[in-house]
Amino acid sequence: MCWPNINFYKEQKEIIYSVMHNEETFVPAGNELGKDFVSAFITLWFFCSRRPCKITTTSPQAAQLADVLWGELRRLIDESQVRLPIFYTHMKIRQVRDDGSLEPRSELVGRVVQKGESLLGRHVSRGPNGEPMTMALFDEASGMEDTPYEASDTWAHRKLIIGNPYPCDNFFKKGVRDGDLKHPTDKGYFRKVIRIKAEQSPNVRLAQAEIKAGKKPSGREIVPGVVRYNDYVKRREIWDPIRQCVGLDAEFYEGSDALLYPPEWINIAETRFEELRHTHRVAKTIGVDPAEGGDNTCWTICDEHGIIDQVSMRTPDTSVIPGNTIALMNAHSVQAGNVYFDRGGGGKQHADALRAKGYNVKTVAFGEGATPEKKRGMTILEKRKLEDEDRYIFKNRRAEMYGLLRQRLDPGNEFTPQFAMPKEYTELRMQMSRIPLLYDGEGRMYLPSKSKKNKDSKETTLIDIIGHSPDELDSLVLAVYGLKDKSTKSVIQPLFKG
Repeated sequence: MCWPNINFYKEQKEIIYSVMHNEETFVPAGNELGKDFVSAFITLWFFCSRRPCKITTTSPQAAQLADVLWGELRRLIDESQVRLPIFYTHMKIRQVRDDGSLEPRSELVGRVVQKGESLLGRHVSRGPNGEPMTMALFDEASGMEDTPYEASDTWAHRKLIIGNPYPCDNFFKKGVRDGDLKHPTDKGYFRKVIRIKAEQSPNVRLAQAEIKAGKKPSGREIVPGVVRYNDYVKRREIWDPIRQCVGLDAEFYEGSDALLYPPEWINIAETRFEELRHTHRVAKTIGVDPAEGGDNTCWTICDEHGIIDQVSMRTPDTSVIPGNTIALMNAHSVQAGNVYFDRGGGGKQHADALRAKGYNVKTVAFGEGATPEKKRGMTILEKRKLEDEDRYIFKNRRAEMYGLLRQRLDPGNEFTPQFAMPKEYTELRMQMSRIPLLYDGEGRMYLPSKSKKNKDSKETTLIDIIGHSPDELDSLVLAVYGLKDKSTKSVIQPLFKG
């Protein structure tokens, strides 16, 4: 009645009926398969079909929630052939009674939950015969923490957990991995998992059926807005294995590339260092991660081919850090403008001390946004495009810096020399080898926080993963970050001839 022209395909119908009958519905889905559309439909149907009703929709990113999911909700409201008994404001919908007044106990809201924050306070009693009256929707669930999901146990009668299966280690991956959980006393499930792959798109299915029948694919779209066959074929051809696994097969990638720095890449880097051992290399940058508390102060010296040297030591007297930095600058002939300090942990103060002596070193804040520095000669449009691309690829500056090291380690990267690192740096290798490759709900690479924001936080941090602060690795990524805008022209020269 409300939307007579809507055409749901098989898997979308399964999701709708699962939310009707099962407590939790987990949906790992590929790209462009209508997950936001069906999520919006379920949310609006659930809200309008019972009273009182409370629903909370949430996502890791405000833009994703407001523009995508709630954009679909607004479209459904606008296109309904029957006037819906609701009152809409920005990311908030109320039920309207027959007399025109608002139902005080009913509310549908959109809310971005901050890190470590719970999702509480949505209690409504069940209806007749135990009818569910509350729902929690977790959109782009691979980018969310466990805390909001766990907190919703106290009030949500229904949960829809949906998103692309980007690398993560949270409730979404665990629920999908554990699979269906049958209810012991009735026909429903505690947990139902419904996977939607690109091959399940009606448009792709049609083309494959035509090929099987000996016909040329017509390219006809049975369901507009869902991935087309030509796009499916193109993505199978050009997407890398991880992207195919996530975006086409709706699977969590479990290969070695699920690590930020796969061990085979580190092995290649160590071999490359041995190949360069008897060549003359010219240092370009120094990354300095100053001591904080009981951590080490670490200096890493790099050229465009990788690590030349790394010095790591305890500095209980942190006043020696500027002097040691000057000594390394002189030893490796590195200019002050190519020395990069972590701004935290006292780095700004050390940089200020060096600048007071005439050494104009630079500082980098790991928590800043991944926005590239403005360059002369670029148009406003070019700057905006570059900034948008960087923001999409990396969530913040720490992710960008760690990601730049990943790009240089990648043996398939044709745009930079193969990265080199000494095999005797076992501590550095250990730190690198434990970090997972993670993406948020918008496909941006992110890293766990370095440390817990408060003692009660349940988040897994880099210190939890590694066992201590990643001092050597932070120093390395600072040096690599310094290479970002520098020439990659080779300066390697043989030490011996003949």
